[in-house]
Amino acid sequence: MFKEGINLTKISLPVCLFEPRSFLERLTTNWEYNSLLVAAAGCADPADRLRYVVAFAVSGLCRQVSFHKPFNPILGETYQAVYPNGIEVYCEQISHHPPISSWQVYEPEGKFVFYGNGNWVAGIKGNSVKGRQTGTNCVTFADGTSVEYELPGLQVKGVLWGTRVLKYSGQMVFKDVKNGLTATIDVDPQPQVGFLTGWFRAKKAVHKPDQVVGKLCRGDTVIDTCHGNWLHYFEWDKGANGGRAKRLWDIRTSSVTPAVAVGDPLPSDCRNREDVVFLKAKDQPKSQEWKLTLEERQRRDRKLRKDGGGVNEH
Repeated sequence: MFKEGINLTKISLPVCLFEPRSFLERLTTNWEYNSLLVAAAGCADPADRLRYVVAFAVSGLCRQVSFHKPFNPILGETYQAVYPNGIEVYCEQISHHPPISSWQVYEPEGKFVFYGNGNWVAGIKGNSVKGRQTGTNCVTFADGTSVEYELPGLQVKGVLWGTRVLKYSGQMVFKDVKNGLTATIDVDPQPQVGFLTGWFRAKKAVHKPDQVVGKLCRGDTVIDTCHGNWLHYFEWDKGANGGRAKRLWDIRTSSVTPAVAVGDPLPSDCRNREDVVFLKAKDQPKSQEWKLTLEERQRRDRKLRKDGGGVNEH
């Protein structure tokens, strides 16, 4: 399992490393600060709207990290839930290899739809694992404006020994093509020190872990800058609403609204999986047994689709 460079999404892991829920259910945790999207939908200024979408995406980073792994969804698996403010969420696993999850999140009055798909790619190197959720993240508002963005990479250090640490890094790019707006957010940027600057600089550049910094541009013109920490807060320097709203997210004061699973889900709902059910009941041996059974069933179904002339990887 720990062969360097191996793709961990294709490895069957023991249930002792898992949390008792599917990745589809775990996804909804990322969007628990969705009041920021409601606020975005209420903005008349496209730049303010983008400011709130960026804050929503950054706020979700701290919600989706965990030291336990969710179960890989089975092809055709679903999850339906409703947030306390009435926002509905629908998730489905649409591909087995590569594993791709798709979602649609609806505001009940039609103010916005948040949709996309995610494919987790992860590999191990030495004592650390690097992963990234690739795929589309798009928010479309009632006036037809759409904002698309991508998520940063995630690294888990101390997998085999030492202190286990989770860190995001990389860049998030947000695009509103209709209004000519872009936002570029650097997550955990490292100090830029070259040979000459390192030689002549009196003090070494201080690295602030987990910080986020970025800019909002209209065309080539920077119209605002932002800063924060993905674990604590996010704010714009000029701010939204004429400067009245600068710190758009703060983990100490912003309300978290967990989704509640619907009471009458489809038979394909991830909560019906036997391996999840038994792990939730703290029966690891039975959960492991069912996990292997479901994986073998998936491999058998995939072979039948391939032999029948279906798409090889789905």
